Amino acid sequence: MSFTTKSIEALDNPAGPFHRLVDMAAMLFDCRAAVVTLLTPTEAVIRSNAGLCAERTDRSNSLALLVTEMGPGAVLVITDTTVDPRVKDHELVTGPSQLKFYVAATLCGPDGKPIGALSVLDDRVLPPPSEQMIKQLKLLTGMAEDIIDGIEAARIRDERLETLKLVEQMSGVGHWRLERETNLVEWSDEVYRIHGVDRDRFDPNLDNALEFYVEGDRERLAGMIQSGMETGEGYLAKLQILRPDGEERRVETHAEAELDETGRVIAMFGVFQDVTERDKVLARARRDEARYRLLAENTGDVITRVRADGSSKYISPAIQHLLGWTQEDMNGQALDYIHPEDRSLVMAAGLEALSTGLPTRLQHRAMHKDGSIVWVECTYKALVGADGKAREVVVVIRDMTDRKRLDAELTEAKEKAEAAARVKSEFLANMSHELRTPLTSVIGFSGLLQTSEALPAQERLYVERIATASEALLGVINDILDYSKLEANGIEMDPEPFSVAALIDGAAAIIEGQCETKGLSLKVVVDAAMPEVLTGDAGRLRQVMLNFLSNAVKFTGKGGVTLRVGGAPEADGRWRLRVAVTDTGIGIPPEKVEVLFERFSQADASTTRLYGGTGLGLAISRRLIEIMGGEIGVDSRSGEGATFWFETPLAQGGALGRLASADDALATPGGLSGARILMADDAPGNRELVSAILRGLGLEIDTVCDGAEAVQAMQGGAYDLVLMDVHMPVMDGLAATREIRRMQAGTGRRTPILALTANVQADQVSRCLDAGMDGHLAKPVQIPELAGALGRWLADAGAGRDEALAG
Repeated sequence: MSFTTKSIEALDNPAGPFHRLVDMAAMLFDCRAAVVTLLTPTEAVIRSNAGLCAERTDRSNSLALLVTEMGPGAVLVITDTTVDPRVKDHELVTGPSQLKFYVAATLCGPDGKPIGALSVLDDRVLPPPSEQMIKQLKLLTGMAEDIIDGIEAARIRDERLETLKLVEQMSGVGHWRLERETNLVEWSDEVYRIHGVDRDRFDPNLDNALEFYVEGDRERLAGMIQSGMETGEGYLAKLQILRPDGEERRVETHAEAELDETGRVIAMFGVFQDVTERDKVLARARRDEARYRLLAENTGDVITRVRADGSSKYISPAIQHLLGWTQEDMNGQALDYIHPEDRSLVMAAGLEALSTGLPTRLQHRAMHKDGSIVWVECTYKALVGADGKAREVVVVIRDMTDRKRLDAELTEAKEKAEAAARVKSEFLANMSHELRTPLTSVIGFSGLLQTSEALPAQERLYVERIATASEALLGVINDILDYSKLEANGIEMDPEPFSVAALIDGAAAIIEGQCETKGLSLKVVVDAAMPEVLTGDAGRLRQVMLNFLSNAVKFTGKGGVTLRVGGAPEADGRWRLRVAVTDTGIGIPPEKVEVLFERFSQADASTTRLYGGTGLGLAISRRLIEIMGGEIGVDSRSGEGATFWFETPLAQGGALGRLASADDALATPGGLSGARILMADDAPGNRELVSAILRGLGLEIDTVCDGAEAVQAMQGGAYDLVLMDVHMPVMDGLAATREIRRMQAGTGRRTPILALTANVQADQVSRCLDAGMDGHLAKPVQIPELAGALGRWLADAGAGRDEALAG
């Protein structure tokens, strides 16, 4: 752009030179309005004679563009704008202005390039202007150009005057004068300071002044002074002086000859400046520039300096490797390599860096010279000038095409992994269901047979073998499911207050039979200071304790197993529970201890063949204890037994819930004998098994094969509790439960419905409860758990009926 804001300011001034010019143009053409328009990169600034102050509009919306695009000296004539395809849809034509007549001449700046237009306008259709009128318009246009030239000349003059003022005020510049006849020297205060001497103690003349200069420079300066006195020519030199304090300084002196009326030299005068620090800075800047240029020209990243309008001042050679363009191709064209759809984002990022002064980062597409797309990451940093204003930014451009590709591949791999995890989870859930369903019959019927007094000894032994094997298989299934949930972070703790004694007695009772079978002693030692009630996930704590106990029994051939439970209070009021299980078994070599808590690991491969197991129990135990915020470990030596222990912080105290024991449930307290139970299950073996168990408890039971039959049975009969399978034909258990709850809504009656299913995953249990079920029992059926749940829910249901009757 060949004009400055000074021209814009003159245009804005209602009393300025353009005011009279537009008045004259409108009068000569007998038009309603005349306009001078100056175009900036983004705006059109307008001065009109129609009583308006300067207006500003978007550059692309200005009619002046039409004539400026025609070039210097052009004149555009449109006598009827309503039929001219170039302007008929313009808002000045279709809007309130109703522009009809438009004549404009190109307005050029001092460099001869178009910068706007002088236009005459009318809301009437007028005849074409005559050749004389066109000449007059061009004459007025020339006058406008002269005004702009004058404004620009005044601006240059003002800038030079300001520069001279700054030079005169420049710190550190002194002046001097040398008389030819007397060799007397006059120094300003700054010259004294530079030489390091005091005006009161030093009287300068040519001889003692030359003494300050180092050898070589002294003779050189004397020669230049003599030559200047003889020829009248001045000199400019950089010299080295040695001050009285021993400090060397580099100075610059500029001298001119002073002549009398005859042209004879009568004196030399000039300015004198200490440039020591300046030269150091310049030398350092040159070294830094050389290093930075070496870095910029050899780094893989592209480095460029960009002005606010998007044009570049410098771009490093790496642009050719990145995009195929040479430095010469890209000189001044910083936006050309940017994908057209991303250019607005790039401009916004650069303007943000300029306005905030903070680094800005942007990823966008760039265009390779061969037409391909390259993804780049740009970092923008504003460069602040000496005046504290930021007018350009440094942009570092890095190729991130490979990173984008890797990100895409990573996203794809992540999606595949998540899909695989979902497939694995679904597979494990299905396999768990398919395995638990037949195990329900195996474990249940073997349990019933074990309670039979008519079973011969040999057959009882066979049944015990079946029960042991099926329980072991169930343990394997539970381990695999637990570990898969731990891997997926799918296990959450369920902390509730629990009786410490009940937890210990329950775990010991489960393992006691195994100890008796192998002839091992079982000893339980409980610290007397143990709180009676702690709050935590008792089920998971029991799971880890039983893992320790069952492993101790498995790997101990003689002797015994000791369970120790204790701990100590912590500073925050919690109790740090410590559980340790010690055995007299085969022990563990020190080098094998580290791998014990890893998945699928045992101390020796031979132990898997000899003792069995998945190698998951200790890995699961470690993860559970870590989730609780505790730690786990083992102390052992080969052949001397082992002590497995864990410690975890638990809150003390809490209100115990009503937990019916298995014995209480088996006795069916509270006169619940004879309660009617409805069971829905599509497996005949499961219906037969549960029927046998419940009739043994003194309960009445009806069975149906699917959810639809369960809904029908609930319509025709009064049942005290429903046992509902989930996976069934015709109608599944979830749909059946929702339908039963719909039927009972508003009746004041809510029959307890318990899920009895092989679906044991946490999300599957949640779906059962969300459908309206009251509890969940897992297959294979455990008689104590089934009896306990029935005892609790039948008792609650009975209490509810009593309250309803009393009401």
